[in-house]
Amino acid sequence: MKVLFASSEIHPLIKTGGLADVAGALPIALRAKNIDVKLIMPAYSGILEKLPPVQSRRNLGNPFSVGDLILLETHLPDSDTPIYLVQCQSLFEREGGPYLDSHGNDFADNDIRFAAFSWVCAMITQYGHLIDWQPDILHLNDWQTGFAAAYLAAWRLEHPPVVTTVHNLRYNGSFPIEQFDHVRLPHDLLNLHGMEFYGRYSALKAGLVFADAITTVSPTYANEILTPTYGDGLDGTLRAIRHKLSGVLNGVDYNEWSPSIDPYIHTHYDLHSIDQKLNNKLALQRENGLPETPEAPVFGVVSRLTEQKGLDLIPAAIETALEKGAMFILLGSGDKALEQQYLALQERYPDQVSIRIGYDEAYSHRLQAGIDMLLIPSRFEPCGLTQLYALKYGTLPIVRSTGGLADTVFEEGQHANGFVFQHASAEDLKSAIERSLVAFNDLEEWRIKQIQAMSQDHSWDRATATWINLYQSLLNA
Repeated sequence: MKVLFASSEIHPLIKTGGLADVAGALPIALRAKNIDVKLIMPAYSGILEKLPPVQSRRNLGNPFSVGDLILLETHLPDSDTPIYLVQCQSLFEREGGPYLDSHGNDFADNDIRFAAFSWVCAMITQYGHLIDWQPDILHLNDWQTGFAAAYLAAWRLEHPPVVTTVHNLRYNGSFPIEQFDHVRLPHDLLNLHGMEFYGRYSALKAGLVFADAITTVSPTYANEILTPTYGDGLDGTLRAIRHKLSGVLNGVDYNEWSPSIDPYIHTHYDLHSIDQKLNNKLALQRENGLPETPEAPVFGVVSRLTEQKGLDLIPAAIETALEKGAMFILLGSGDKALEQQYLALQERYPDQVSIRIGYDEAYSHRLQAGIDMLLIPSRFEPCGLTQLYALKYGTLPIVRSTGGLADTVFEEGQHANGFVFQHASAEDLKSAIERSLVAFNDLEEWRIKQIQAMSQDHSWDRATATWINLYQSLLNA
């Protein structure tokens, strides 16, 4: 079985969120199961420097009048996983991130940028002779690849099945209707049952309506997005095509995230040596200039600072715990007002609070290993990966019951591995924090939860069987 896996970001090449982690791990896990997976992504500035030498180069022309689209072939570093890069200097080689300029604003031509990328994905799916390899399945991810499904539909030729995975429905890739001609698609796709989206047009909607199967990154989120509360304007469309929709829980690459082998942490430990986690806690306190206090419960956050993540709830909810001697360590960036709130909290509690604005991959590992509880009070969370990392590290998550958090973290019963609250309010979060403090002070209860957390298998190896079954069902159909 041959699968072309299209993503706008792939770890370790470029990352803005969980999509990159999935794109960097799932294809490798599938290849380990003898699925012939090849990756494709844009050739952003600096990407080629991180990869082995290019093995082949093919010019696909200039269909968008922005410069030639060049398809480069190489493979991921330290892996035999092939990757195609779509190179176009005017579209992808610029300052800033993959979607935003250096001032944090969307690139004005994101529609053309990702339409061109998607067009290449569709071309090599439809016309495999271009690369002497034709996929049996095209696997798209989020709005940045959604145009590919529209091109395949517009060409009206028999083509391989298309799977679209939604990592976050809120980012729908919609653009002014006046720009529709930019993407070189026929206007008969621009209707209620096609790409039209409230007077605009949406690349994500194209990826949904023209796909043969739609997945989200957790079963609960797949159900939630059928409702107006979580559907972000696409719930009606999704209800109409719900027969194509399913949820497949994300996995974790335990070669990257495991306290027994993690190269970034102070002391290795596993299920049978949980006591060694304490050394990482003391090292984290020391690194942040906090008193080395083993008995102090340490709460942590690794997150984008946005209201979606519920990060506005924490400052009010955590104060009671701080008054009782707890500590709080945060790594993240985002909303400037939220950043200031957290920095103000650090000023009020300089011996208990450490705030690091930005992102540091190595430090995020040390934080997961060193804290006792990870706070994830999300208003919605398609899957979430940080809670899966925390579980492996014996760090108990405190989560709101939504999306993938509801599928992986439980407060009661035989699978109890964290703390759960229902409503997106500071009071509900505060109550969960207080329950965690009670459990923290009961070593026996705490150890039971830690053992349960670390025993759970959220590896990609577990998830690949579901993906292979889905791919096979499309080919059989």
